[in-house]
Amino acid sequence: MRLTVERAGRSSTPNGQWGYVRSSPYLPVAGPAGIDSMAEYDSRNASGRRSAERAEASGTSGYGISITLIGGVLLALSYYAVTAFRSGQLSALSLPEPFYLLAVAFLFVLELLKSRHKGFIALVRATLFAAVFGALCVLGVEGAIYLVGSPAAALNEFAGVTVLSVALVVAALGYFTYLSIVQFDRRKRVGA
Repeated sequence: MRLTVERAGRSSTPNGQWGYVRSSPYLPVAGPAGIDSMAEYDSRNASGRRSAERAEASGTSGYGISITLIGGVLLALSYYAVTAFRSGQLSALSLPEPFYLLAVAFLFVLELLKSRHKGFIALVRATLFAAVFGALCVLGVEGAIYLVGSPAAALNEFAGVTVLSVALVVAALGYFTYLSIVQFDRRKRVGA
């Protein structure tokens, strides 16, 4: 067995056999002239592709799923807040405004510090996150307070289950759309 240094690609051994050189460029490899069989080469590259696909699918992290579920519940509660405001049963905010401002500020800081991006992209992302989830938090708290006062709104004919089901689907579609946009943007940047 001789140790060779070969560039990645197709090569032939001194006895005329063809094979694929290991994919690590300019690294010493063992074997007859450092050549693998085509099956070994393909299996190694296929597993590399699978791990790359897993990396792209990692957008559905525990954080993303948690935010989606919390968003769905807040969206369902927001439905009841809007219903209460439209019917006139809630005319003003139940909690003082500084508490809601504190919640929005907390969401902004949380997303800004958690962001993988830096600079302008992180600020835009954190601002959008705080705006969307801040509005959901304000309406969700108002909806929860309304449901505490009149639980029949959610319990009559199991309307609350239907509202929660629809809200979870809408939240999941929103998260799916977000991941699709991020993946499209990533592909566009890599292809450019």
